[in-house]
Amino acid sequence: MSVAMLFVKLGLILLSVLLSSGAWAGSFDNCKQNFYAVTAPDYLNQKLLNKSMELCFDGFATLYSGASRTPLWSAEHLTRERLYQAEQIPREDSFHSESRLPNSMQAQLADYKNSGYDRGHLAPNADMANTSQQYDSFSLANIVPQDPRNNRYSWKNIESVTRYLTKKHGEVYVVTGVVFAGKKVTQINNRVLVPSHMFKAVYVPQTEQAGVYYSPNDDSEIVEIISVDELALRSGIDVFPAISSQAKAAAMPLEISLGDVSDRGDYDNKKKADPKADQEQPLWYLILIEILHWVVDNFFKK
Repeated sequence: MSVAMLFVKLGLILLSVLLSSGAWAGSFDNCKQNFYAVTAPDYLNQKLLNKSMELCFDGFATLYSGASRTPLWSAEHLTRERLYQAEQIPREDSFHSESRLPNSMQAQLADYKNSGYDRGHLAPNADMANTSQQYDSFSLANIVPQDPRNNRYSWKNIESVTRYLTKKHGEVYVVTGVVFAGKKVTQINNRVLVPSHMFKAVYVPQTEQAGVYYSPNDDSEIVEIISVDELALRSGIDVFPAISSQAKAAAMPLEISLGDVSDRGDYDNKKKADPKADQEQPLWYLILIEILHWVVDNFFKK
C-alpha cells in the first residue's frame, strides 16, 4: 500500500470515528437566517449535546441527536408572505430517513411502524412555502414520536395559532423542540426515544415579546404557557439567546386555539397601513384553511 493510500485510509477511519462519536457536526452558517439575530439556541447543559449534529434544511434549521434518534429542536423564521405561499401548494407526505446522518444515528421508517405514535413534525409541513421545503420537512431528522391525540388536536391548534400570529405581526421566530424528563424514557423499536414533553417557543420582533407552549407528550391535552426563562429551567435550553432579559422573563399571552383569538385590532390597522395587506384574507378564511388542513391530515394522511 502506498503512503498516499495509507493516509487516505487513516483519514476515512478518523472521519468514521468522529461521526460515530458525534464530535463532527454540520454548520448552521448556511441557515442562520432561521434564528433571531442569527443566534442559534444555546444549551445550558452541554451534556445534552452528546452525539448531536447541526442540520440545515430548506426553510428551517435542526439540531439532531444521535442518542435519541430524534431532533432536539427545529427553528424557523416565519413571515406572512411565506405562509400565504405555503397555502398555494398541495400537501404531499414523503417521510424519509436522513441520508446526511451516519447510519448508526438515523431513525428509519420501520421504527415508527405499529409503534402507536404519530410521526410528529417539529417544523410543520403547513409552514413550508415550496415543494423543496415541504420535502425537507418530512425528513425523519425533523420528526419525533408524538402521541396521536396530542399531535392531531392540541398541537395542531398551537401550530395554527402560531401561523395566525405570523400573519398578524408580519414575522415570528419559532423554535419547536422536545424534552426528555423523568427517570424512565420510552423507546420505540428499541431505538428511538419518545419525548416526555413538547414545546414551541415564539418571539415576535414587532412587540418584542416571547412565550412558550409546553405540553406533555400524551393524550391529556394539557398545555402550559411559560416564559423562555422557565423553559430554560425545565429543559436546559435557551431558545432565544439574543432577545432581551425582559422578553425572556415574561411569558407573552398566547392563545391555545384560533377560537380563542379575539383581538385583531393590530392586524386590521396593519392592513390599512400596508397596501400589500389589502390582498390578505379575513379571519374566517384563515380559520377555514386551517380546518381544511386538519381534515386532510386526520382523514386522508394518517
